[in-house]
Amino acid sequence: MELLLLSEEVTEHYCRKILMPEGATAILVQIAGAINQDQKLYDIYEAFYRHEIESGHWTTVWEPLTIDPYVTEVFGDEASLFYLHAALQRLPLAEQRYAERGLSDALFVETMRDIGVWVQNAYHLVGYYAIRNFSWIWRHLEARMFRLGSMQYIETKFSGIVKGFYNAEQDAFLLLCGPGMELRANGDMQGVCQKEKTTDGFVTVYEETEDYYRGHPVTPIGKGLREQVTLRKDEWAKVLDKDDSLLEIHIPRDAAFDMESVKASYAEAKHFFAAYFPEIKCKGMVCHTWLFTPQLRDMLSSSSNIIRFQKQFYLYPTAGSVRFLWNFVFNELTEVKDAVADTSLRKKVLDYVQEEREIFDMNGVFLDLCGEFGDVSYKE
Repeated sequence: MELLLLSEEVTEHYCRKILMPEGATAILVQIAGAINQDQKLYDIYEAFYRHEIESGHWTTVWEPLTIDPYVTEVFGDEASLFYLHAALQRLPLAEQRYAERGLSDALFVETMRDIGVWVQNAYHLVGYYAIRNFSWIWRHLEARMFRLGSMQYIETKFSGIVKGFYNAEQDAFLLLCGPGMELRANGDMQGVCQKEKTTDGFVTVYEETEDYYRGHPVTPIGKGLREQVTLRKDEWAKVLDKDDSLLEIHIPRDAAFDMESVKASYAEAKHFFAAYFPEIKCKGMVCHTWLFTPQLRDMLSSSSNIIRFQKQFYLYPTAGSVRFLWNFVFNELTEVKDAVADTSLRKKVLDYVQEEREIFDMNGVFLDLCGEFGDVSYKE
């Protein structure tokens, strides 16, 4: 693939198109010029692009950028934008993929502008433009994730760590733990909050015969139970298993988060994927978010948008930690000793942490067969 953004004019065109902040745009244009004038920079740039991006490797890892010392020498604090520029080489290809699918230019801009949101967020956080979550942006640039209404969606294959069952007569949905999950006695995943394994826990087993499924049930709030249950196949259908297609939903930083907008967004997403990606047969949604921190139910009212959103998903055991929630409620650079409890939620989170009570995020799943998103309630 030709490296089109090595042209300063093309770099500026695409940065302006995706609404990159003006200050970051100027730096990215300067980076294009510097690469053209410095063979060492060009060699580093091309090697990174070929080995990490064009090869597809960047879609398989979640890890911090490794910045070459020479790039830091030339660009200082803004060195990460050198690698962002390499990633933006995918913009012409993404634009082509949108056109091939019949997707609008407006959708392209609405989806891609999230990259600039993160660059601007870094500026507010550290005082200079940067890309601090490089491993996130391949989803946009490989034309896999789309901003539809207030939310972002990407098709994903379910991990299968739990299995889902539906009883049509009872209109009941239940998750069973897959085999080999290491749980505490209270049903939480071992390792939550990065703690040592407890000695009173158990390891899950799962069995499937011609007549039944047997395993450890999961409560809707994500607790695995020690006592097994048996589900008769003539009463319960397996409706969620490994590699089933789901829409992974993400909440953009600039989203106005309320349940009505989320409901409208998901309705739009189902129509969008059915119309433009008919080969993808998604059963519902999956999400891993700080909003699924179950302790939030003790901190917020049941009418809050966060709790209403959380309760639409069936949670399952996850070895989460306070860090996910902390980074969004405060920020990733704020330490406990420096945290200012200037909102009700911040005060409650800080109280939990200072009292050494556990807070941890979880995964959750929503299936369309359970009902209309926004109106579902799960039976214990």
